[in-house]
Amino acid sequence: MGRRRAKAQKVVKKKKPVMLTEFKCPFCNHEGAVECKIDYEKESGSLECRVCGASYSATVNYLSEPIDIFSEWIDHCEAEDAEDKDARARGDDDGYGAFADDDDDDEPLGKRQRVE
Repeated sequence: MGRRRAKAQKVVKKKKPVMLTEFKCPFCNHEGAVECKIDYEKESGSLECRVCGASYSATVNYLSEPIDIFSEWIDHCEAEDAEDKDARARGDDDGYGAFADDDDDDEPLGKRQRVE
């Protein structure tokens, strides 16, 4: 009596994970609008949004990947946002930003009387 022949097991190949090179823009929230370009010879990496034109550049090394540059950009944006909130809490910022009153009279905007 013979044994049944064992069936050959199929070899299952694992798919290699693919790193993203296009990301969601933190300013305009468009999916896949931010493209990453890395130049290892010049040791620079850049991100640019195709929709709103926001850009960021950073230095890279031979281990850097596009996700590393994108996460560094997000961290940089969050640090600037926290710095702005701290400045407003201290009273350094009057809330008008670039449209602040440059005159030396200490009257708030909107309370000036018209001189005739």
